[in-house]
Amino acid sequence: MLAFTRKIDYALIALTHMAQHFDACNSAREIGNRYGIPLPLLMNILKLMTQQGLARSIRGPRGGYQLALSPKEISLNDIIRAVEGPVQLVQCVEWYQNKQRGKLKTGCELMGTCPVRGTIHRVHAKLVEFLSGISLADVVDSNRHRHDGEGDTRPSVGAGANEGRPSASGVS
Repeated sequence: MLAFTRKIDYALIALTHMAQHFDACNSAREIGNRYGIPLPLLMNILKLMTQQGLARSIRGPRGGYQLALSPKEISLNDIIRAVEGPVQLVQCVEWYQNKQRGKLKTGCELMGTCPVRGTIHRVHAKLVEFLSGISLADVVDSNRHRHDGEGDTRPSVGAGANEGRPSASGVS
């Protein structure tokens, strides 16, 4: 099953919150409490977002986090890569990416005879292209339009909240 991890869900929620409050300094505690995200996990995710240049950390008593780029400049692929590493549909995709970078790493034992490798690589390329074409701004706009006229726009996320339902990112 192809699904976003909970860490990707939480990163997307945190970055969406920062995009919606672009000029504000957003504390991890505020984001965690609002969306029911465990603070230690959120802190790790925000650290990754900062290290990858998607967010910036502001120190001090009124410190917190802000987006480092415009929401239009951050793609879903960027977020996934920052949290979990590059999208990898199958093992041999990683092998070919490493080979192109001059790194040797063993791949799938079926690579030499695999009848679906070409097709799977095309699917992988389309998936990466699709994820790269959806910006954080698109996510924010989609969420805003979905909740027009409704009172509470907060997603319900937390321990067990996603059981049996699509994740906050819309992928189950």
